[in-house]
Amino acid sequence: MSIHASTLQQPPVAPRRPSPELLSALAWFARDVLRLDCLFNTVTVKRRRNPDRPVKRRRSAFRDPMICIDFLAMAWLGATRLSHIARYLRPRDDLAQLFGLPRFCDHTTAHNFLNAFHRTHVRQLDEANARLLREHGTALRASAPILDLDGAMRTVRRNGRRHDIVYRWAVAFCAGEAVAQALDQRAHEWRPVVSAALAAARERLAGKPRLVRVAGTCTSLPLLRALARQGMPFLASVTWPWALTQRPGPHTGTRWTWLDDDTRVRDLGTARAADSPRLPLRTVLFERAAVARGLPRQRIAVVTSMEDAECGTLDRLAASAATLRRFFDHGRWPLGDGKMPSSDPRGVAAYLHLAAIALNVLHLFARHVGEERAWPQLRARLRLVPSADPPRHRGPARAVATIEPVE
Repeated sequence: MSIHASTLQQPPVAPRRPSPELLSALAWFARDVLRLDCLFNTVTVKRRRNPDRPVKRRRSAFRDPMICIDFLAMAWLGATRLSHIARYLRPRDDLAQLFGLPRFCDHTTAHNFLNAFHRTHVRQLDEANARLLREHGTALRASAPILDLDGAMRTVRRNGRRHDIVYRWAVAFCAGEAVAQALDQRAHEWRPVVSAALAAARERLAGKPRLVRVAGTCTSLPLLRALARQGMPFLASVTWPWALTQRPGPHTGTRWTWLDDDTRVRDLGTARAADSPRLPLRTVLFERAAVARGLPRQRIAVVTSMEDAECGTLDRLAASAATLRRFFDHGRWPLGDGKMPSSDPRGVAAYLHLAAIALNVLHLFARHVGEERAWPQLRARLRLVPSADPPRHRGPARAVATIEPVE
């Protein structure tokens, strides 16, 4: 029995039509309110010159500000991979012209642009993000900011005798805005990467953080010790096993009590950490009913320095913390979706900075047009690329990427 080849092909993906009114409003906001062309005018990736040996180059249709806006538009339209350009963006010159572009650049132009980044250019993108938030955001002007830290890790496996590359990426959020970030491919643990993002955020914030909320992905005992030494209250959302491991001896405390019909809580009290006797940690266990029948109950532990806060307050603070998944509205992008956008760590850092700036712009837009509470609906109305785009097989790859599961 033979099967015709056409029966094995996947059905064509129906083209999506983003909301023209919403796209026009976003283009106006980016062009006339934020003035993104002036914001990215300080990026000089394609304007490097050698005064000793000057070279006359042809004028490119995609200058630095234009190609930066191109990457932002890709993020707004849901193109989370460079491979989406040829399939979805290149035929849509009308959308490109809406954002002031002659057309969308091709895959090669985008890839070469990222590969040309140096450390100076990455800092230029970082300063552009800081300027955007200073002029139009609220996080950098807060007198009593609450800082959220989250991270993602990706291992890129390489064939042969070459060592694998492990990227650790930490982002600092404040008031729903990505304030600072750090990327390292040589760090063996989370503390130096998260500390770098925390230090960069503190340089930009107007006041000292009143609370630092840390996601379980990048929580470590050395990081909590560092926060305690700096006199910053902290709250970490971790798993039960990790929290119970930090407590010496038997686990005593109050009995289980109910916060509401679906959540019960047990406060284990404050105790010195097992591996750090000078660090007092308060541990509170939360257990929620399963989302659906057959699924396990949701269990989360809060490890904090706030000894006098009510359990309900800790639960609300932990649930409202900004995370990468909530901010980018994606489970894996921008670090873990598809093939790496660049083989150079500086190109990867540039891609992550552009993605953060794009979502900062979108969050500012949602705040100004009153769509902040309907964030998933706003993203869906702007999306051109289907959210579940099936991967295409393109032959054997030279590098295989794996994502570390989030606890």
